[in-house]
Amino acid sequence: MKLHHFLLGALLATGNLGATNPAIPANKTAQPTRAFTPSVDVRISGAVKAPRLFDVATLKKLTARNSGPMDVVCASGATVGKVANFRGARLTDVLDSVGLNLDGHKDGRRMVVVARATDGYAVTFSWNELYNTSIGRDVLVAWEKDGKPLDAREGQLLLISGQDTKTGPRHVRWLSSIEVVRMQ
Repeated sequence: MKLHHFLLGALLATGNLGATNPAIPANKTAQPTRAFTPSVDVRISGAVKAPRLFDVATLKKLTARNSGPMDVVCASGATVGKVANFRGARLTDVLDSVGLNLDGHKDGRRMVVVARATDGYAVTFSWNELYNTSIGRDVLVAWEKDGKPLDAREGQLLLISGQDTKTGPRHVRWLSSIEVVRMQ
């Protein structure tokens, strides 16, 4: 477990969390260069009280939220797509439904949430970012885009951080796991 935390810390320090498949522009028809496996569910694990697997039907039992219109802006700053609406559950609602292990007085301050796609692409959020800033209100685990279920190119589930200036880097297609890591 210490090795896992060491590696995560090193990846966070370098900013390299497997950025092999950044968001593909929504208006592009080109397929990603790597083979992918669409996601059908997302596993919540790590420092939680009740690890759980969520499929779309299970997520829809949580309060559904709408993102409203947003641009998909890649890391270079170029706008590569426009979305009228993503519909999904807040990441914080998903995490609250399984319960975070916040037994220690300062545990929340040391927690990092890692969201991964089926191809290994990963992004992070801190507990403070999700629960102590306005950013957390607009981080969705989405199952619908522009009134339609996500297509196979996007998987059945994705994660989007709607308040990011550049929304592409934390737009996780084929979302497959969310791990809560308590840093040492």
